[in-house]
Amino acid sequence: MTKKKLGIIGGMGSVAGAYMFDRAVQLTPAVTDQEYVEIFVHNNSSVPDRTQGILQTGPSPVPELVRSMQLMDAVGADFVMLACMTSHYFIPEIQKAARAQIIDGIAETARYTVENYPQVKTVGILASTGNLKMQLFQKQFEAAGIRSIIFNEKDQKFYFMDPIYEPWGIKAGHVTGQPKVRFVHATQRLVELGADAIIGGCSEVPLVLSQSDVEVPFVDAIDVLIGTTLGKCLDLSPRTILERA
Repeated sequence: MTKKKLGIIGGMGSVAGAYMFDRAVQLTPAVTDQEYVEIFVHNNSSVPDRTQGILQTGPSPVPELVRSMQLMDAVGADFVMLACMTSHYFIPEIQKAARAQIIDGIAETARYTVENYPQVKTVGILASTGNLKMQLFQKQFEAAGIRSIIFNEKDQKFYFMDPIYEPWGIKAGHVTGQPKVRFVHATQRLVELGADAIIGGCSEVPLVLSQSDVEVPFVDAIDVLIGTTLGKCLDLSPRTILERA
């Protein structure tokens, strides 16, 4: 079997990108060095903030994402993962400029949830404000017949954006303490509002949350994206990969 080559575009942020590389290695069903996938990582810390780009309160991240994709093409990557779920908003635009195929982690997360949790009718989504405003997850779940619950603006800031962007937050490298406390409380609040599953819809979420922190099924979009992409590289089903999670 000829393995396909994998590219990871990180730097959005760097901690999340490093986690994605490490997680891809962990989930690979290999027993020898040669059975692992060849992986290229571009930690592109020059990509502007994706939420600000979507809301048009800052520069567009598209030129830097296109530059990363061109690097992936140059080194021969077959499939590419974006280590930021909010950046998926720009996939149609950046895919046109590259040969390597970008895997859509948001569409794959909705598909995985339907296939593996058929009892779930309502999901609570933990994702960036830009992601939610563009309804990236909501549209995919609506198409699958699943209702979405998100926070109002005040709670979105308190439960999600502050634990990521404040100086004590995840972007600054803090993955315990207050960021974790806020995220755990966020999942509890979404369950109170009616969610029967929680979607970890941001690359920062699995840095602080796991299934053991959540009282209902927890679907980590990063794991789903990694499982799907490794499956394509190794010609295996995503389920086979994610059984190692």
